[in-house]
Amino acid sequence: MATIREYLNAKIKEKGSTLAKEKAKAGKYKSIAAAKKAGALYYTDKNGKVQAAVYAEDLKKPIRPKAKPKDPRATRPKQPKGATKKDNIITSVISDTKGGRGDTGAIKRIIDMAPSKKKPSKGSGRGDGAKETLQRQTDPKSPSRLRGAEVMKKIPRSKWASMSKSERRALGLPATRVAAMAGKLRDVKFKDGKGF
Repeated sequence: MATIREYLNAKIKEKGSTLAKEKAKAGKYKSIAAAKKAGALYYTDKNGKVQAAVYAEDLKKPIRPKAKPKDPRATRPKQPKGATKKDNIITSVISDTKGGRGDTGAIKRIIDMAPSKKKPSKGSGRGDGAKETLQRQTDPKSPSRLRGAEVMKKIPRSKWASMSKSERRALGLPATRVAAMAGKLRDVKFKDGKGF
């Protein structure tokens, strides 16, 4: 059961009006029945006081605010059942006037927008590198799998010096010379025989 205020607010909102506008109409009606018949929300009683034109039965009914109309721009057109992406076709008009309006002599061209399912060619070339990447990931002696002292034996000191700190940490190497001298790798030599 709704209160009088809830009921009136819902009706005002439903009409798209304001409280002041609805109360201004009250002077035209002298009874609840007359106001209801005209669709007004207020009436003026015998003392000249503005009253709500609401019956007890009106308050017992559930109040449902009117649904807002949907924005047609917000909804996308639905694809018909059984249609695939291949069925999506875009038509474009190509003008033979080279930059003009294209009213005369326009040609309609249909473009199939389906994604191509071509497999990569197996001709000469290096391919997509998937096989090589897989081999690197599974090979325990691959430089990307090596850490710490093993990496030091594979690279010269100059390469370590040219790496960023994050690259060094990723390979399990000390980030700085100071960290190297304080760590386990202080006595290990690089590929070129140099130490830290």
